[in-house]
Amino acid sequence: MENHTERRSRPLLLAVAAGFALGFLPGCATNGYQKGDIAAVGMQRAATEVQAESRAIDQTAAYLRDLVSETNGDLRAPFKRYSKSVDRLIAAAQRTDNTGRSMEQKSAAYLQAWNQQAQTIDYQHIRDLSEARRSEVTNRVEAINRRYHENQAAVQPLVSYFMDIRKALSTDLTVPGLESLKGITQNANDNVAKVQTALDSLTAELTNSSARLSSVAYQTAQQNPQPTGQ
Repeated sequence: MENHTERRSRPLLLAVAAGFALGFLPGCATNGYQKGDIAAVGMQRAATEVQAESRAIDQTAAYLRDLVSETNGDLRAPFKRYSKSVDRLIAAAQRTDNTGRSMEQKSAAYLQAWNQQAQTIDYQHIRDLSEARRSEVTNRVEAINRRYHENQAAVQPLVSYFMDIRKALSTDLTVPGLESLKGITQNANDNVAKVQTALDSLTAELTNSSARLSSVAYQTAQQNPQPTGQ
């Protein structure tokens, strides 16, 4: 089920993507704002991948809890579910890493184009205003990139933790083997909660920053105030 962030950001992403696909966005191909739109789409795609990574972490943790709590029956089926979820998490983390690098490249290209364009502005006051805005956006982009790297650095040890648990159980898939890992499982759950809180915050920041970079203005509908009594 999609959450509020996904519903809010989807129109922006679709509008910008459609503009590029149909050649709808006006102006020549070298317009700086078009690079801004590309950077905005890159951020929104990064937000989508971070969400997918968070869901993969949640699913892996859930399957691990189910496995460790299993005391009767065939342990192979819940272990296979857990093992496959670990594989999906590894793939999701790799996609998130790749998307982050792509996002950085697109943002850097936009800021470089902005800097080059600002140097051609004749009036000093206008150039100063443009450069001040570029500095503001640069700081925001750098902060996002930094948080992205920090979050991924926190995800990787968690992925390795899940992988090591799988390795241990692959040779000791027994009830006593599961019992021996209950404490480890609780540690994993605690770390999952912390990482997911950080990932949720990063997703919101990426979505907000994407909207601020885009030439497609999008606002959530404002409800009209209810009329007061006559």
